[in-house]
Amino acid sequence: MADRQTQIVNFYESTISGSILASAATSFTVSSAPTTNGTTVINATIGTPDTWFYLVIDPDNSGAREVIVVKASASTSFTTVLRDVEGRYGGTPPNHQVGTTVRMSVVHQQIEDVNDRIDAVKVTADGAIQTSLLQDDDSFGSPAATKVASSESIKAYTDAQIAGAAGVSLGLVLALS
Repeated sequence: MADRQTQIVNFYESTISGSILASAATSFTVSSAPTTNGTTVINATIGTPDTWFYLVIDPDNSGAREVIVVKASASTSFTTVLRDVEGRYGGTPPNHQVGTTVRMSVVHQQIEDVNDRIDAVKVTADGAIQTSLLQDDDSFGSPAATKVASSESIKAYTDAQIAGAAGVSLGLVLALS
């Protein structure tokens, strides 16, 4: 299961600034960094959670197209890269020369990452209610439309109402006597 937030931005495309010759190469640079709005750079990080992004090297060349995942980056420097994510090249991905296009495209691995995160939330939701969604107010003096009352608050409120009603009933009985 993927415990990461896969990042994606619209229309990111760049070129490789230095050749990627070794099949074991795990870092390279590009001419422009991926950005969210043309100025705000996104970076891949390894952490909790990971924030990675997928790229396609040489996307318009079916003979050399390669899907990679960038696990760590700083602007135009991609420092921890997993190559041949699809396993298309059997562990020996192709060489890529300076000027080769790098593009952020939606790939099925991103959809798998999203589905994994949804499944993780569903398992959590099936097992327990998040306490931040509970309203703990014994008098119900501060209602919240987006929260549910705790059973402790419901019992305390109900007990108080019954005790109050019993006192009123006893007072009426005594007054009528």
